[in-house]
Amino acid sequence: MSILENIQIGVLKFVVDTFGSLSDGISLASKEGFTSGKMLDYIYKNEPNGKLFIGKLLDSYYLNHPGWQDVRMRKNNLTLNLKDAVNMVLQEKGEARICDIASGPARYILDVLEEFKGKPVSAELRDLDIRWLLEAKETANKRGLQVDYRSANALEEADFTFEKNPDIMVASGFYDWFDDIEIIKKSMTLIYNSLPKNGYFVFSIQAGHYALGLTNKIFKDFNNHRLKMVTWDMEKINPILKDLGFSVITTRSDEKGHYPVLLAKKV
Repeated sequence: MSILENIQIGVLKFVVDTFGSLSDGISLASKEGFTSGKMLDYIYKNEPNGKLFIGKLLDSYYLNHPGWQDVRMRKNNLTLNLKDAVNMVLQEKGEARICDIASGPARYILDVLEEFKGKPVSAELRDLDIRWLLEAKETANKRGLQVDYRSANALEEADFTFEKNPDIMVASGFYDWFDDIEIIKKSMTLIYNSLPKNGYFVFSIQAGHYALGLTNKIFKDFNNHRLKMVTWDMEKINPILKDLGFSVITTRSDEKGHYPVLLAKKV
């Protein structure tokens, strides 16, 4: 690493550790983790806020970073793929059940449910952190949406039991911080085995990043450990899907291809 890069990292860490506390977004990233569901929910909301004028200005700059713009595009593509999946299940079965394996506050799931309000579409939200499930429940209640909740480990086979089997499984941003392809394979296997034939899998992959090394050195993950986000080439993901028996129907992404969002079908 060059001297210039070390200086850049030092300056940015100083800003995050000092003035960053004035920005609601940067403060949230420091407190809850850069990859937490709560952080992503704040990014999706995209409403700059902070203490004093400088805090709001810094928050606006933070939210408008090209990387977060890509993440918001990922959310839009996720919503489109999920709506496509719901429509196909409704045509095939007459009712649809969604399960998000690591939902966080689940803004995108609630948005989709609202669009299908009055139709036989239901969802179960799962997450290790009960706080975000309770927040999602509160939001759902305010919007008049009925959603089931369960604290569960998305990588634990014993937690892949269901009172009502899902037709659609969702994993958004979940694979961004696993650097072991075997963990991704395990997750996708658990999801495949939980779906019925012709069930659907909607998920995202981080295939690129504007400043991955810099981001990893400045921020922490939701466990308060040094961030270790990774990128994955779809050439490594596609064989897993094929070997399991998934057929990719749709892939949507941002212009630079940083965040492909796939809709796959169990065949």
